[in-house]
Amino acid sequence: MLDMLDIEGLYPLYNRVEQYLEEFPEERSTLQIDGPYNEVFYEKLLDLSTEDDGTVAFALTKVQQYRIAMTAKDCSIMIALSPCLQDECSEQRPVVLTSKSRFTFSVSVLDLDLKPYESIPHQYKLDGKIVNYYLKNVQAKDDPVMSSLFKENEDCTLVLHKV
Repeated sequence: MLDMLDIEGLYPLYNRVEQYLEEFPEERSTLQIDGPYNEVFYEKLLDLSTEDDGTVAFALTKVQQYRIAMTAKDCSIMIALSPCLQDECSEQRPVVLTSKSRFTFSVSVLDLDLKPYESIPHQYKLDGKIVNYYLKNVQAKDDPVMSSLFKENEDCTLVLHKV
């Protein structure tokens, strides 16, 4: 929900912050770009306004929200299930009951490091490459000569024979 702009909408705001930092490099720590990620930092993330007032504060808030959103999109959730008999299940571990079995389980969330501020230009370029590749392939399918190549490769049946 924090990624309301996607990288195309965010990149101009990132550039606004970058221009500000070029003029006032000493403000980098005040803006909390590299931390600390404390209560003050998280309170700024609660501003879900979408009306750009042209300020660095608005741009920075959207950039930080994007970094948090990218972190959440990239994290891994690991769920471990372990079968246990009724008398083996520990009371300290949560248990999932099914009609025939019992499982203890644990849940872990991994890779929650905040995405680096400096990675935004890379993400913007990568997104552009993906869009260009997609557009080339869509246009190639509209071309009658190229279209026949795609049609030949679209339907594929695998036949297995005994050896």
